[in-house]
Amino acid sequence: MRVLLLLWVWFVGGCIAEQRKMDSTDTVQKEMNNDVDEAINRAVKQQDYRLYLTQGRRPVLPGLEQTSVEMIKGRCGTKYLSETGDVIRGEDAKRARISRYNFAKAYNVQMYEVCKKLQKDNEL
Repeated sequence: MRVLLLLWVWFVGGCIAEQRKMDSTDTVQKEMNNDVDEAINRAVKQQDYRLYLTQGRRPVLPGLEQTSVEMIKGRCGTKYLSETGDVIRGEDAKRARISRYNFAKAYNVQMYEVCKKLQKDNEL
């Protein structure tokens, strides 16, 4: 009986911890979305439609990995995402890079749509 009680407490405790983790992730995601929206609004006001590009031996456009970097450079322009070179030093740096990459991914996807729309409007 004690074993069943211990298993039940362990299971419930694990479920609660997992729910807290999911709630924390949702909060972080909402904060990042707000940051992306603010960054896009600032960039549009400044007429800066450049997309983020990682640094390193093989630059990548977060969120647009399958899109040609050269085409984006010619169409919208690019700017480097800080601290995204080839070297990662420690777990904190790894987490920070993932966070920056996710921000750049959300930013690039939205800004690319803005850039394409502006080009389409300019062609008319």
